[in-house]
Amino acid sequence: MAYTRFVIVSHLRSGTHLLRTMLESHPQIVCQTEVFNSDNPNLPYPLSTATREILERWVYRPFPEEIHCAGFVLQAYHPFGLKAFPGIRENPLWADVWPLLEGTSGLRVIHLRRANLLRRHLSHILARKTGSWHDWDSDRVWNVSHIQQPSLRKPDRPSRPSVRLDPDRLRLDFEDVERLHRRVVFRFRHTPYFPLSYEDLCADPGKVGDELLSFLGVGVEALHPAVAKLENRPLAVSIENYDELRRAFAATRWQSFFADDASA
Repeated sequence: MAYTRFVIVSHLRSGTHLLRTMLESHPQIVCQTEVFNSDNPNLPYPLSTATREILERWVYRPFPEEIHCAGFVLQAYHPFGLKAFPGIRENPLWADVWPLLEGTSGLRVIHLRRANLLRRHLSHILARKTGSWHDWDSDRVWNVSHIQQPSLRKPDRPSRPSVRLDPDRLRLDFEDVERLHRRVVFRFRHTPYFPLSYEDLCADPGKVGDELLSFLGVGVEALHPAVAKLENRPLAVSIENYDELRRAFAATRWQSFFADDASA
């Protein structure tokens, strides 16, 4: 198994499926999804399964010789929950995934962050409300790795609801995401590390793709995602109490998130 091992560390609703399906469109790369999402009721293994067994069976397993890189998505809070969303199921038995990765020889880390945490939070709230988490490309979806059958139900874009966001919950979420990303940077400070923003990925996927492939040590070629963006409405349209929130966060370090444009 002389291939390069990598991990995409991010936070939910920050473009992980966009990035992983882009990478996996390369013929030499395999990238599994969130194998340590203990809140997923459809995992094909029990929560008592050892972390090392999951890594060896589902991620860093034997591949044909044409595969040069293998990785997976690990959200920064996995396998625990989030303060702003206390209903998320946790599994402390998988907490050793972090030290195991830190001790993985030759590991490369792609750290994907969404700069605008308001848009990230909004995406999370809307996904929970509508049940639409991904907009899969039916022509590409079967060319990427899955641990369960994906839903190909197309989102009903014209009838997407607007939502009211709780300012206290929003602040708690901002703080939690920032803390988790700081911990990622500290954990992998001695590991080959590629920082990436969701906004840069969307703005110039070709340039970012070329840089990522060079980082992973494979030949550069065009990459094609298997998912599309779900939300494109202005913030003031998709958030009912947008003006209230903008005033509440006007004197905070997060005030720049409340710029009403067409990239919600």
